[in-house]
Amino acid sequence: MNERLQELARQAGFYANPDVEKFEKFAELIVRECARIVPNTDLEDVEGGDSAVLMAASKQIKKHFGVES
Repeated sequence: MNERLQELARQAGFYANPDVEKFEKFAELIVRECARIVPNTDLEDVEGGDSAVLMAASKQIKKHFGVES
């Protein structure tokens, strides 16, 4: 498991996870879902260049997963 996944697992309380493969698969599925959302982000009303586009994608991912800012 890469360092970032290990850190996220610790933050979520997975200090001793007996099934690392399932956790890694779960993380992979979340990343793939985020990657699927970004290209479909509605940019019709976005103005302000690259940073505005990135913020719109970030908001869309959070909304998709029900995560509040």
